[in-house]
Amino acid sequence: MTVDIRMNNKICAIWKTTSKTESTAIVLPDGCRDLIVKSVNNEKPEWFISPLFNQAKAVNIEKNASLTGFRLRPGVRLSEEKLLTTIVHQPFYQDEVCNLLDDWTTVDSRIEEALACLASDVSSVKQASLRLGVNIRTLQRLIIIGTEKTPGYWFQLARIRKAARSLSPSVSFAETADVYKFSDQSHMNKEFKRWFNLSPSALLGNPSITQQLYSAGYG
Repeated sequence: MTVDIRMNNKICAIWKTTSKTESTAIVLPDGCRDLIVKSVNNEKPEWFISPLFNQAKAVNIEKNASLTGFRLRPGVRLSEEKLLTTIVHQPFYQDEVCNLLDDWTTVDSRIEEALACLASDVSSVKQASLRLGVNIRTLQRLIIIGTEKTPGYWFQLARIRKAARSLSPSVSFAETADVYKFSDQSHMNKEFKRWFNLSPSALLGNPSITQQLYSAGYG
C-alpha cells in the first residue's frame, strides 16, 4: 500500500493498494471514513464510502483489484448520496475527487474540539465534558448528531489505539493497562478482543496488522 498524506482540514490521507491474487485484508477501526474507488481489470470503477467500524473487519479483495481511498479526518460530515451520485459521472482524477469532497463535506469546529479532547489525556467522558465546559448530555448530543457515534465510542477508540501502539516486548501488559487507565490487565485484554478481535500478544506479533495503527486515524 502507498499513502499520500494530505494535510488539510478534511482529508488526512490518500492511499492506494493493488492485489494480484484474491486476498483478505483485516481492517482495524480508525475513526475515519474513506471514499473508495475500486476497479477490477477493465470493469467500470465502483465508488463507495466506508462506515465507522466498531471492530476489526475482514474485507475480501478480488484478484487484479486496484483501490484508491480518500481518508476523511475524524468528525468530517459528508452528504453521501449527493457525493456518490455526482462522482460516478466524473473521470477519476485525484484533484477532481478532492474538490468534490470539499464540496460535499463539512467540518464543525465544536466537534473537532470535542473529539480532540476525548483523544487527549482525559480519563473519562465526564472529565472531557468538564474540560470542554459543557455537561455530559450536551456533549453526547453534539457528538451523536455530528458523528452518529457516542462520546464513549470515541474515548474508548482513542484509548485502545494508543494502548495498542505502545505495546512492546519490554513492557508488561499490566503496565500498559495501568498507563491507559484500564481497570486491570484482564479489562484491557477484553477491550483488545472487542475492538481488534485479537489479544494484545497476538496483535504485537502481527506487524502487518499493527502498521495500520500508525496510519492517519483517530487517537
